[in-house]
Amino acid sequence: MTHHRTLISLSIATLILSLAFGTCFAQAPLTIAFVDLQQFQAKSKRIQEMQKHFSELNNIKRTGLEKKQNELKALSEQLQKQGPMLKEDTRNEKIKEIGMKEMELKLAQKQAETELQNEARALDETMMRDLVKIIGDVRKQKKLSLILNSTSAILAADDSLDITDEVVKIYDASAPTKPAAADKPKPAAAPKPKAPK
Repeated sequence: MTHHRTLISLSIATLILSLAFGTCFAQAPLTIAFVDLQQFQAKSKRIQEMQKHFSELNNIKRTGLEKKQNELKALSEQLQKQGPMLKEDTRNEKIKEIGMKEMELKLAQKQAETELQNEARALDETMMRDLVKIIGDVRKQKKLSLILNSTSAILAADDSLDITDEVVKIYDASAPTKPAAADKPKPAAAPKPKAPK
């Protein structure tokens, strides 16, 4: 099962915060601020809760898979020890049971990986949607021309331009938005009953 290495940093690393001012720069002075996204991730309690939630979900999935792996291992060891003493029919049944357990394990691994990927994507999308909105609101309130991402776009800047703590405070105080209906996975259609012959 692929372990989702970092829930939030993958989205934050690619988030470019460059919001253009509504009027022409020639008509007003250029006002700039920046957000340190690494510090934002480290300081935000909401993001820490999201990471904790994902970690707990990952642990649940891993525990379930380990249980299936142990069951398969026990059956294989049992067959190896008792195989020569078992009747052919009984031995074939054991082999068939092991094959079924192997298929169940592979299916469970695939399902767990898909569920974790979907959960991580949903959390990332919600985080990005909320963060971009908050930064846009801060830019309008402060009448800023630009808000930049210091993690990847700024080599040096005056600390007075750093609004990271302000963004963290607003982000943590706000309730997360619900994913749009289009973002939610659609349930699989129920199989249609076969008509009686």
